[in-house]
Amino acid sequence: MFTLIITTTLSFAEPIVPMPNPHDYIGKKVVEIDIPTEEAVSTLLDAGIEGLACRPTTGSGPWLIEQEDEVLLTTLGLKHIEVISNLAEFIAHRNNERRVARASQPLGDVFYSDYRVISEYNTHIDQFLLDHADIANGIVIGQSHEGRDIRGIVINAGGGEKPAVLFNGTQHAREWISPPSTMYIADMLADAYGVDAELTSLLDRVEVIVIPIVNPDGYAFTYEQGGDRYWRKNRRDNGGSCAGVDLNRNWGSDWNGGQSTSNDPCSDVYVGPSSMSEPEVQALANYCLNHGNIKAQIDYHAFSQLILEPRGYTTTPPPDWDELHALGGAMSDAIESVYGEYYVHDNPCNILYCASGTLIDWPYDTYGSKAYCIELRPSSGGIGGFDPPPSEILPCAQENFEGAIVLIQDAATLLSISLPNGSPVSVSTENETTFDVLIESRNEDPMEKTGLLHYRGDGGEFNESPIQYLGNSQYVATLPSFDCEDMPEYYISIMTHSANVVTFPIGAPNELLNSAVVTNEDVVFEDDGETNIGFTVSGDAVDGGWELGVPVGGGLRGDPPTDADGSGSCWLTDNIEGNSDVDGGQTILTSPTLEIPGNGWILSYARWFSNNFGAAPGEDVLSVQWSEVGSSSWVNLEVVGPTGEGTTGGWYDTSIDLDNAGLLEIEAFQFRVIAEDVGEGSVIEAGLDAISLARLTCEDDNQCEGDVDGNGEVNVNDILNVIAVFGTDDPSGDANGDGQVDISDILLIISNWGEC
Repeated sequence: MFTLIITTTLSFAEPIVPMPNPHDYIGKKVVEIDIPTEEAVSTLLDAGIEGLACRPTTGSGPWLIEQEDEVLLTTLGLKHIEVISNLAEFIAHRNNERRVARASQPLGDVFYSDYRVISEYNTHIDQFLLDHADIANGIVIGQSHEGRDIRGIVINAGGGEKPAVLFNGTQHAREWISPPSTMYIADMLADAYGVDAELTSLLDRVEVIVIPIVNPDGYAFTYEQGGDRYWRKNRRDNGGSCAGVDLNRNWGSDWNGGQSTSNDPCSDVYVGPSSMSEPEVQALANYCLNHGNIKAQIDYHAFSQLILEPRGYTTTPPPDWDELHALGGAMSDAIESVYGEYYVHDNPCNILYCASGTLIDWPYDTYGSKAYCIELRPSSGGIGGFDPPPSEILPCAQENFEGAIVLIQDAATLLSISLPNGSPVSVSTENETTFDVLIESRNEDPMEKTGLLHYRGDGGEFNESPIQYLGNSQYVATLPSFDCEDMPEYYISIMTHSANVVTFPIGAPNELLNSAVVTNEDVVFEDDGETNIGFTVSGDAVDGGWELGVPVGGGLRGDPPTDADGSGSCWLTDNIEGNSDVDGGQTILTSPTLEIPGNGWILSYARWFSNNFGAAPGEDVLSVQWSEVGSSSWVNLEVVGPTGEGTTGGWYDTSIDLDNAGLLEIEAFQFRVIAEDVGEGSVIEAGLDAISLARLTCEDDNQCEGDVDGNGEVNVNDILNVIAVFGTDDPSGDANGDGQVDISDILLIISNWGEC
């Protein structure tokens, strides 16, 4: 009956291109098995049952079984849930979707309408090289075990040595969505060159290398009759019944280190006979080493929607972890901006599992490349995650293209310019204002004595002044004094040794820094987090409430490793070492009553929020709210999350204009910060520090000299006021403030005659 259903409802006619044969999967199904012990895992593997997770382990996971295997599961007392009850029918359905996609959008029209075999990729690459011969060249980096070429594309507009970024796919054969996501990067960049100004500028500064299929033998095997759609490894002959090596366990960093690896040739994570033994690995490694200038790279895999950051074999963060993690977050944000799909970014040990001998670690450890592994769509789905419908190909490629651009932009950054203490909030009408600048070499060194501060106060031409070099990448910039009516705008520039000019902000002079002109700063509340000056803690969270203290968690699971203002202490959620965070509800930190006589007040604070760890990342928010004293209602000042900027840790300086936030004519208020755990298994960490409530005002001393009666005009009435108290020290007639009312006050009034 089973075979009859298949043959009568779905066609098995020979497809236009090779497709997995559903008949090879008759009687097979995918189930989710909850396995309590490692012994039970070993029993299933010894029985020849295939675990579909690359690291079959205890807990709930997908397994491919045949009908007779259910007897063994029952004997072992293992509960299972059917995920795909009829694998043959599932594959037949996918094949039919592919036929429909090809019929409606042929290869010549839309390459990304369907999954493509190696010959189609070769044809596409050949045409690409013809279409873009002015900026691109083809490469063959080596051959596979079975003698197939491993092909790629190099885009180098204008030629010459440039920092390079490498994108490769398909180390694992069954991950079909990987090669189109990789190839799409080359297509989009080449088509945009000379058309899109931003991408053209990037390609003028960065070389891009794309290698869609690193494992051509394994990839071909997933399509072949008698092959295996879910094959992962290459096709090494291991001298027995089990072929293949996991290429992404064969790399030389912590090779055979025991993290998600096996010495069993039958295992999907077989490390191979020796480190770097596989010709596919050797080919890519030799290419990278011979190139010598690859600054960053992404190894594309499927599935889970993750961005895995170095190092993958240990939880000990590398020296530049903050930079690597921030860049991973920027890529995640860019990906999410396209279709709203969130890719969690972190150390693999925290969000997936540790793994030895992988391609995120070998480049990083060997030549310092910023190397990442991206697990593509979908976020879940058992075996279906390796086999998403063809309708997912283009959206996946489009969103990941935006992430790739972030990495290319980072490689294109010749110098890193930053303001370690931020830009000045205010400048003076009386004195110069200095601020620190940090200029660090990235791909080029700065040229001596070329650093400049460009500034203006009236929106006209920029003035220039040199920035002072202090040594060790440290500089000081100095702004002059300004008048109250000025609107100071400024930026930093410096030249590299190749005569490139780098600016901060990067978009200057179209993007500028600015400061307020201030003569007085009224501060009514200031808190550096050293002692509790009136805050209260409430909420229904079962663990992880707000507390004041010195950070002790080390920052390994999203918690702040330090306070924000350098005083040492701050407000934190669950400030203890180890796996601790906000659990099971809200923790609320409420300020004391704050009085704000008049208007124009600014509430400033530094906040920390991380929700990208654990089993349910990107679900929770941090809320900052205000309420008028005596009212029971609260209004949002800002909501951070559930995804996007500010949700992956880091101290963020925030300033809120209370007039614009709805507090006009409010005399007293309170604010509160709420960290809430909603997602099951999520890890929520928050911090608060450097709180102030202040008002900035500006009054030019010479704005209205001679206006002794204060009516906004210098006229005869001011002279009459002087005459009335002439010869005394009455301040009502002392126009010049010298302590005497005399003829000099009358002369000052005459010299400033008219409206102020």
